[in-house]
Amino acid sequence: MRLRHFEALGPVCPACRQSGQNHPLVLEPGALREGADVRAGLLRCTGPACGQAYPIVRGVPILVPDLATWLTANLHLMLQEAVETDAVEAVIGAALGPDAAFNLVRQQQSTYGHDHYGDLGTCEDGAGRGTDTTPPGSVRRALALALSHLPVEDGPVLDIGCAAGRTTFDLAATGNLVLGIDLNWQLLAIGRGVLDQGRISYPLRRSGNRFERCTGRADLPGADRVDFWVADALAMPFPSGRFGHVVGLNVLDCVPEPARLIQEISRALAAGGRLALCTPFDWASHATPPAQWLEGPDAVRALLVSAGLAAAGTEAAHSSVKTQWHIRLHDNSAVQYTTHFYFGSKA
Repeated sequence: MRLRHFEALGPVCPACRQSGQNHPLVLEPGALREGADVRAGLLRCTGPACGQAYPIVRGVPILVPDLATWLTANLHLMLQEAVETDAVEAVIGAALGPDAAFNLVRQQQSTYGHDHYGDLGTCEDGAGRGTDTTPPGSVRRALALALSHLPVEDGPVLDIGCAAGRTTFDLAATGNLVLGIDLNWQLLAIGRGVLDQGRISYPLRRSGNRFERCTGRADLPGADRVDFWVADALAMPFPSGRFGHVVGLNVLDCVPEPARLIQEISRALAAGGRLALCTPFDWASHATPPAQWLEGPDAVRALLVSAGLAAAGTEAAHSSVKTQWHIRLHDNSAVQYTTHFYFGSKA
């Protein structure tokens, strides 16, 4: 955890935020520091009736309202990083089978690692950038399109659902302090590797249960302005009005309550703050209960208005902005989405 981000953003207890209270978090004595970064330690709620402690693990603070539930679901995934060689990883993956959580994690890391960093990495067999049938960079192209319609101005930037974090680095190239948040530890770990080591490393799925390791240098502009936290976009651990710009790329249809996400974004934005949001409306009941699905662009616009977010950029002219988004599954399979953009500003 970068102390610069902690001090600038002033996080509050996410559990207390659920009842509308803004009790600041403080760093407990005894934290393991490396320069201006905290590698391990505890953040504690200052609320007199709370006192909840939140761990910082491998440089990442875990700031979720229900810490026990998150750890129960994710601790074994965090420990998966302890597998230190590709040969051991392959044996474990083969023994567990393709439907085991171990391999589902590798599939996710493959898909997002390739799209975020496939232009930088080279795989074990020498394959690398430009050799795959599904080119990387859909998420970066979507961000570039969003920024062309609604550029970043002053204030900290929040990248919601940042996944492996390449867009967080791209946003930092604008000169602003940027925080990427996600609930997915195994994807954040890829971005954290760029911060800590200046390198990318992820398993690329070739077919079936066969993976190859892709690695490469990642000296990205603005990396000193980036940090990654585990946080819930529906219960963000920040006081109101903390951010000047919020980006959420293909995250609206991945949360249980899309309307609540938009309300939380509005709360997090400062007056005059800007929002760039996009979604392919690819609803799935395991992520979002069907009763919460939003049926088309007009439903999203109505929620933005009700949350106090006026149309901005191209949206102010009622012009629809869309782009294609390609996701690689393995050498012989990919998914294509059409994702719709929305731009707003906080009154």
